[in-house]
Amino acid sequence: MISKINKIKNLGLVFSNYTRDSSLPDFKQFNLVYGWNGSGKTTLSRLFDGINGTVIDGLEYEVEDERGNKYKQGETFLKKIRVFNQDYIQNNVKILESRANSISVLLGEENTGLVEKIESDRKILNGDPDDPTIPGKISLHAEHVKNKGRKTTERDGKFTEIAKTIGAAIGGNALRDYRKPQAEKDFNLITTKTELSEDDLEKCSLSAKQDSLLPIDAFTLKKIKLEDDGEDFDISTILESVDKEGKILLKKTVESEVISRLAENEDISQWVEQGIHLHNKHSSNICEYCLQKIPTTRIEQLARCFNEADKVLKTDLDNLVEKLKKVYPAIQSLQTTDRARFYAELQDSFDLKEAHFNLAKQKILEDITKLAEELKNKKSKTTEAIELKTILDTKDFYLRIDEINSIVTTHNKTTSDFDTLKKAAIQKLKLHYLSTIFDEVKQLGTDITKLTEEIKLLATEISEIQKRITDNLAGISSKHKACEVINKKLATFLGHKELSFIPHTKTEADENGEEKEVVTGYHIMRGDKPAVYLSEGEKTAIAFVYFVVHLGDQDFKVSDGIVVIDDPISSLDSNSLYQAFSFLKNTVKDGEQVFIFTHSFDFLKLLINWRRSSGGAGYYMIKNNFPSDVRCAYIDKMDKELCEYESEYHYLFKLLKQLRDEQDDSIAKAYPVPNIARKVWDTFLMFSVPNGKNTYKKMDDLKEAKFDEQKLDAIYKFTNDQSHITGAGFDPALVPETKKVVKELFEMMEAISPNHFKIIDKATN
Repeated sequence: MISKINKIKNLGLVFSNYTRDSSLPDFKQFNLVYGWNGSGKTTLSRLFDGINGTVIDGLEYEVEDERGNKYKQGETFLKKIRVFNQDYIQNNVKILESRANSISVLLGEENTGLVEKIESDRKILNGDPDDPTIPGKISLHAEHVKNKGRKTTERDGKFTEIAKTIGAAIGGNALRDYRKPQAEKDFNLITTKTELSEDDLEKCSLSAKQDSLLPIDAFTLKKIKLEDDGEDFDISTILESVDKEGKILLKKTVESEVISRLAENEDISQWVEQGIHLHNKHSSNICEYCLQKIPTTRIEQLARCFNEADKVLKTDLDNLVEKLKKVYPAIQSLQTTDRARFYAELQDSFDLKEAHFNLAKQKILEDITKLAEELKNKKSKTTEAIELKTILDTKDFYLRIDEINSIVTTHNKTTSDFDTLKKAAIQKLKLHYLSTIFDEVKQLGTDITKLTEEIKLLATEISEIQKRITDNLAGISSKHKACEVINKKLATFLGHKELSFIPHTKTEADENGEEKEVVTGYHIMRGDKPAVYLSEGEKTAIAFVYFVVHLGDQDFKVSDGIVVIDDPISSLDSNSLYQAFSFLKNTVKDGEQVFIFTHSFDFLKLLINWRRSSGGAGYYMIKNNFPSDVRCAYIDKMDKELCEYESEYHYLFKLLKQLRDEQDDSIAKAYPVPNIARKVWDTFLMFSVPNGKNTYKKMDDLKEAKFDEQKLDAIYKFTNDQSHITGAGFDPALVPETKKVVKELFEMMEAISPNHFKIIDKATN
């Protein structure tokens, strides 16, 4: 028997990391497990399939038998297990609308001779229970498989761990991609060990973890146009030209009459010069400012001050300023490459050179601004020779650009040689780490090879014996008895004979060429007509009966095996509950060990009352909690109230009161509330508003009776929308609402039916 489930990993979401609580009682011969829909019952039932040999990806477990022997994934559990759950229904009832899968049944009395031969061969296979010195070839084979599995697991573990080490050493995508299969493949190429020194190991690790980066374009100043339709010029050429011409123009002077007032006030000078231009343009000698005639002598004096040579010089100065205005934004917009595009070892150097460049860039922009100001100021001093103060030193600016391009060149060279260097480093790392497990893995490989040969030999012998058994079983003709048995059991389970099976047969030739009638399936009849539709409850019933018939297979005995049954009454109407219970009880009463899972309180009470009068049982619940806000299931002792109360309503009412008082704004406490609240509310309305209407209509009736509409709407929305949720579907924002709605639900119950509320509240204290 299985006495303990010590741990479960990777079994669905809810049993991703389960560890048994040490206070949990050991499993007994009969075990009743209660849990609500969605709590994890079916998921847990799949564990027994896994123990029985079904491959479940990633599943890890440890179970313990009554003698303290522990079994893990990949190890053969000595007792056979039969599991009835949703997986079984899907696999065996999926095509019942047309025909059922063929079934095997108990042997008939007329096949006694064949049975004796079969039993003799089975002793050779399974051993003699009366003679411990004859373990049987299957047991011996299982022991070899177990030993091989342990050694294989040990070897696989070494490859898994070393693959993680290598992946971490290599880094990058390899950290995710390098797995056990790659480690095994690389190991098989090794002939001798080769381990690196600490220095070489560190160097290779650094090289391997670096990812290749894209080449970077050289850092350059683009050419600009001085005129929209003109040619492109290098900025350096333009700056050299401006610098040279600027020196000349600032020293240049023109002959003109100096008017002291204008010479001393540049702004007035510019205003007057512009005014002369406007008056000449409009052929006017009337001052637009004072509306007086401008004296002829004044006009002649201003003409001598602002003569043609003066205009030419100012135009030349303006042209140089315009060139500087076009150069300035071109330099200002120049940005260096993002440091992240460089290899890590170049980034610090790049940061330094980039800082130097930015300083040089700022300096030349400031100089351009100063030079432009000097050129503008010259316009008011055309009669004076001025020395140029601002020097445009472009050498430092272009030096800084060259320094950055030097780093770009180094980066691009690293990229071009990267793959060769990295591959060599990775190969050395793989060889080094695989060499650290070389001796151990080689020895394990030798052991596994030897066990494989012994297993192969035993498998051949077992196959030959099993073929003899199969041939003898093929001689047992009992197809009509099969229908008789399944029809009888189905009628017992459902409590009526409406559904029945008839065999679908065809004639086939055997190995000697003789034709024989072979059953290929079974038609399902409803009365005397073929069934065209089956309810979910009928599918469950047929699947369970089919399961029970298979419990009588020649290779399984209920009295010597483990039977696991998950919700056999799912979707079954209440009228068939007692027949189903009686059928189940008679099926498993002699089982060596039985696990029965159910979400139905009524069915649970029948099971509890049966076991109380028949030697007891282990009573358990599947509950949920929320470590780190992730729903997890765990096995716990059954709440004593489930055994004490006669109705689920009493139990759920008390449980809802407890949850109301325990609300602490956590998902763990709020999660079970919607389902429980809905059951309590629906049951309460069933007898408090007995009008046969649905819950929504009953709420309307209560509103018409002047009960609080706002509370009723809140209760309906909460119990209707949030029940049957999963861990992934519960909105954390509903946690504070949970506390409020539960309080209002109890208030409404007391308001609608005060006497009932007072009695049940007292009874559940």
